[in-house]
Amino acid sequence: MRMIREEKTTTRWLGGKWMMVLACIAVVSSSLAQENLTALIKKVSPSVVLVITYDEEGEELSGGSGFFISEAGDVITNRHVIQGAYHAEVKTADEKVYDVKEILAEDKEGDLIRLSVDIPRDAVHVLGISDSLPEVGERVIVVGNPLGLEQTVSDGIVSAVREIPAFGNIIQITAPISSGSSGSPVVNMKGKVIGVASFQMVEGQNLNFAIPGERVTKLTPGKGQTLAERKAAITEEWLASAEGLYWQGMHYFWVEDYEKALSCFEDAVEKNQQHAEAWFYVGYCKNKLGSYSKAIEAYEQAIRIDPDHAKAHHNLGVIYGNLGLYSEAIEAYKQAIRIDPDYAKAFYSLGWAYSELGLYSKTIEAYKQAISINPDYAEAYYNLGIAYAKLGRYSEAIEAYKQAISINPHSAKAHYNLGWAYSELGLYSEAIETYKQAIRIDHDYAAAYYNLGLAYAKLGRYSEAIEAYKQAIRINPDDAYTYYNLGLTYLNLKSYSKAIEAYKQVIRINPDNAYAHYNLGVAYANLGRYSEEIEAYKQAICFNSDYAYAHYGLGLAYLRTKDTGSALQEYKILKGLDVELANQLFNFIYP
Repeated sequence: MRMIREEKTTTRWLGGKWMMVLACIAVVSSSLAQENLTALIKKVSPSVVLVITYDEEGEELSGGSGFFISEAGDVITNRHVIQGAYHAEVKTADEKVYDVKEILAEDKEGDLIRLSVDIPRDAVHVLGISDSLPEVGERVIVVGNPLGLEQTVSDGIVSAVREIPAFGNIIQITAPISSGSSGSPVVNMKGKVIGVASFQMVEGQNLNFAIPGERVTKLTPGKGQTLAERKAAITEEWLASAEGLYWQGMHYFWVEDYEKALSCFEDAVEKNQQHAEAWFYVGYCKNKLGSYSKAIEAYEQAIRIDPDHAKAHHNLGVIYGNLGLYSEAIEAYKQAIRIDPDYAKAFYSLGWAYSELGLYSKTIEAYKQAISINPDYAEAYYNLGIAYAKLGRYSEAIEAYKQAISINPHSAKAHYNLGWAYSELGLYSEAIETYKQAIRIDHDYAAAYYNLGLAYAKLGRYSEAIEAYKQAIRINPDDAYTYYNLGLTYLNLKSYSKAIEAYKQVIRINPDNAYAHYNLGVAYANLGRYSEEIEAYKQAICFNSDYAYAHYGLGLAYLRTKDTGSALQEYKILKGLDVELANQLFNFIYP
């Protein structure tokens, strides 16, 4: 007893010591994190400018943010920041002001613009651009000039990276962006710009978006245009033109207001029937609003005007696929690929269409093509795994799922399907660990709990299987399959009363489940409740008259109740269903 007490005392003392050490580590880590953040802000701030715009009379219009992208002093900001401006200036972190000379490049859809600034090279501090997408949860800072408050810093995380078809990716962040922050660099902890902040308001709600850095890198300088020249071109008359209406439609489209966007795009094609891009977005919006036949017509119109519009062919295929017209979808995807052989998304969609037709070998080849173009295409690896699994090629499926997980470790469905593939190969221990990982990512993943239970049961770990099934039932109380397997597990543990309750739940959800009625009969038999056993087998036979095991069980139940005549009747039926079971029953009747 003394040794036990001394061991406990020692353990308690060591615990206290290590708690002190861990506390110190936490304080040091927090301090280092703050120092790193401070150093990062000091590095980024000199690169950020306040963009001030003016009208013809020299009156200030509005302000926004921007940042240096080249040694020559080119600045990136949002396109809407300089909307309507006749002249603009930038103010640097050291309070010096420089004139904007020209517009060098712009991305209408992405709301980005590249400006040339009349500034000495030694006054320029360039920020590096990351052309890869950030991870969800990655920490970022935004340095900008919200509401005229110069060089203001906000921080947050990347809350989502979403792909908008026909547009590309957008990044949603938790760092607040308000008027004046538009054009600010969104910077990761390595000091790289992962996106450009774009303040947008939708129905009174501020949405904190950033345009990915990959779009910034594509803004290569072209023929310059002064703001005055641009202002002269963008008049009220221009805004009412096809191009102006298209431009307005893109602003609504970007924030997913498809009804308002559609109105603008339809007005644009009414003004100019040959505006292929406007027709394309009419099709996109019609599809989003559920008007599929009209969407098809719009995409076809875009293709008539521009036969090499790869995205129009692709999106036409998407609608055909959603309508179950897979052969037509395949032809549309092939046209998109003919036009653009490096169109990874088209190969991916082609693979999906082949899979819907059960053409899994072709599915695999299409997904492989998508991956060869985009080696980080996690969804293509994931669906490649599914195609391999459909062909029973589980080892290859496992490798594909592993690749998907290496690219996107937070994909619960990839972990889940990896676990399923392991189970198909009898690797239940590996399956268990993988299902657990899926559940760590998605705590309410009922299917993962269910399959975790199956894997535990395969290893004879019935108590753990029961707990997994109970979790699945907590999430989905009307899942008959889970109750059924819960009942089987209770039978294996000889917990017959609990098995009965589980099978009653199956029957509540699915009254004509013959197997549940049969196993209910087995549980009753083991408790000696023969009359209830007989009724359960009769119900099983009622829903499946050729259920040999139910007839066999019913025959045995009749024998247990001394009803030999009824047992003989079951024997006669069994002879036509399963000769071996019939002979076994006969031997019990006439031992």
